Amino acid sequence: MISFIFSALLIGVALSMDSLAVSITCGLQKTMTKKRAVFLAISFAFFQGLFPLLGAFVGELTKEYIREVDHWVAFGLLSIIGIKMFMEGYRYNMKECIYDFTKISILITLSIATSIDAFIVGIGFGLEYSLTEQLIIVGIITLSTFVFSLTGAFMGMKTYFFKPKIALKIGGIILFGIGLKIFLEHVIA
Repeated sequence: MISFIFSALLIGVALSMDSLAVSITCGLQKTMTKKRAVFLAISFAFFQGLFPLLGAFVGELTKEYIREVDHWVAFGLLSIIGIKMFMEGYRYNMKECIYDFTKISILITLSIATSIDAFIVGIGFGLEYSLTEQLIIVGIITLSTFVFSLTGAFMGMKTYFFKPKIALKIGGIILFGIGLKIFLEHVIA
């Protein structure tokens, strides 16, 4: 159980890193206020919690058909997302990433864009975890996304922060490591 909670926390932190990076960028804008920072964090957290649930539903539907290779699928999905996130850390350019998040359509688009990875990771949840475990992980993802997004917006407002590139790289390494852990647990067992 301790291993599960630790993995859930790592997944929550890793999936929150892209929201942190975008929140820092949004926080740099003169239109950012504390109220808008909270609204931004709520929007990011909502979608970041919703998408892995949708992904887990897809995983549950396909579980019976891919039971023999589910650990390969989970490893593959987490590895691809982890490597993608890590590589985005190299290409991230804050000057190109200034968003007018005051428009609701832009905020929803940003929320969905930062949550697509969570959908794919959620497919792995549907293959690996029970419904109760999925709900625990989703709760942790939602909470960590809210905290990291709010923190990122405030960091951007104060302009003393670590680079979003670093957050994306850390998140990528964590997701790849969790995928490797799932794969090794199945291979060794």
